Amino acid sequence: MLAKQLVRIASVVFLSISIPSFASDAELVLAKTREGIVSAGKPQSYELVLTAEDYAQIKFDPRGKELTLITYDPSGNKLRGAKLGPGEDKFDFIVDRDGKYRLEVAATDNAIAGSYAITLEKIVSLQARLAPLRPLYASPRINALKAAVEAGEPGSADSFWKEVEKQGAPIIEQLPGDDKNLLVTFLWKGTPDTHNVFVARLPYAGGAPDDYFMDRLGDTDVWYKTVATDRKTRFEYSLAPNVPRIRPVSQGMDNDAIAMIAAAARPDPLNPKRWGVDAQNIDSPRHERSMVEMPDASPQPWLAEEPGIPAGQVEKRRFKSVLLKNEREIAVYLPPGYSRDVKPYPLLLLFDEIDYLGDPNQIVLVPTPTILNNLISAKSIPPMVALLVGNVPGKRDRELPCNPAFSDFLSSELLPWAHGLYNFTADPRQIVVGGSSAGGLAAACAGLWHPETFGNILSQSGAFHWLPPESDQTPNSGTNAEPNWVARQFIASPKLPLRFYLDAGSEEFDVSGDGRSILVTSRTLRDVLLAKGYEVHFHEFAGGHDYLSWRELLADGLITLMGISPSRSGQGPAPEP
Repeated sequence: MLAKQLVRIASVVFLSISIPSFASDAELVLAKTREGIVSAGKPQSYELVLTAEDYAQIKFDPRGKELTLITYDPSGNKLRGAKLGPGEDKFDFIVDRDGKYRLEVAATDNAIAGSYAITLEKIVSLQARLAPLRPLYASPRINALKAAVEAGEPGSADSFWKEVEKQGAPIIEQLPGDDKNLLVTFLWKGTPDTHNVFVARLPYAGGAPDDYFMDRLGDTDVWYKTVATDRKTRFEYSLAPNVPRIRPVSQGMDNDAIAMIAAAARPDPLNPKRWGVDAQNIDSPRHERSMVEMPDASPQPWLAEEPGIPAGQVEKRRFKSVLLKNEREIAVYLPPGYSRDVKPYPLLLLFDEIDYLGDPNQIVLVPTPTILNNLISAKSIPPMVALLVGNVPGKRDRELPCNPAFSDFLSSELLPWAHGLYNFTADPRQIVVGGSSAGGLAAACAGLWHPETFGNILSQSGAFHWLPPESDQTPNSGTNAEPNWVARQFIASPKLPLRFYLDAGSEEFDVSGDGRSILVTSRTLRDVLLAKGYEVHFHEFAGGHDYLSWRELLADGLITLMGISPSRSGQGPAPEP
């Protein structure tokens, strides 16, 4: 009798020791990999304890086999299942109540046997899933300030602002492990009336506006937003406090919100670098924008007036068009030493005169006469005449986007008139037609329709996403359902005696969702032209749709198309007069 009692006690002790040990072996512990062996008819089970609404993710390596994983809830009901393999894979699920869940691993057929590895990679609670997004990028300087504020260090925010006022904003810092981008942190010194601050930097703010509202650092007056930016970029931006939330452009234009943001936008008061400064503008300085030039932004050596550089002359005339039934200003640049008694000069024709020349009511965005003076003095291009074509008020959007009548006006009216007044060539190989945005589009169509007049196209961020209205469809136009209308015109036409310089910015991508990207359509046109056998020079610059980049690249385009080079035999520029 005593012997039987001892055996019973021993069995209970053995079981009390063995059962917890068995449970421990079968338990999945977070981040711990467990090895298992599976064979036909012998599934293995694991337990994991979860709270209602937990998300669980399993990493499973079947090591070249196909195995089955099935999850059962605390009542033994099947929750989820999957066949995984032969490669490493993930298996995840969300539970609806507290308790122990069983995960069963089994072979899919009797011929399968061998080892595998299983890991409970993560458990994410409902509260964690619903938490606000963590910023994608974190500024080391802001993190240091945050730590100081949370530690209760007195005056930490004040010291930060003194440092910023001395060094300027935004803060630019290294992004570890990234050779292409740097961290850029925009700042705003808030007041009790500051409720939000929007960083108006296009196109990013239009594509994902929620990502460009600043965060507030605790209860301090420090508002900030950190983004990654290409270290070669040159860009403009404004800051707009207390503005409405705005939908992404892909969901349609929210014109009311855009108008309120535009009214609130102003230059960054902490950034001394401004763009578009014009003391004569009645809205100065609110119309100005702040500018950032990243450390590796390309130099702009042709923009400044240099002492001792001979300067050309600019004359302004009015011209009436019979074809277009309107009148406009034409500015004429004559190179240093201009003479009517020498070989005719090459010609540059540019659209949007006011932007490339300026006038008493607007600063010059692209100082074309200065650029030409510098290029000619450096013997990078030959001396050349330039016609800067002004816009008729209210007509730009009708004339520049591939209007055949406007191209006819240039070829049959404007140039013959100017030929009667100035000494420049009629050789299309020595004539460049150029412009930016809609002007770049107009240049391409002028060459397409009048190659006997224009032999060189200089298009800066050409608006090749443009589509003509249905009523304006021309032969071989193709469908209006997609962009690349201009590319289709070149596909349909025979190869023409044209050369091209095209550029587009890395930030001119599609934010609308309809494919109307200047960058993509410029690449498409490039590829079409190359396939047709054209000479095409394409430059993709780090920047956006603005004159900050175009003013530099105008010089690059002229050097490319008209540069003095022995390699351009048969197309050499006229000798210097």
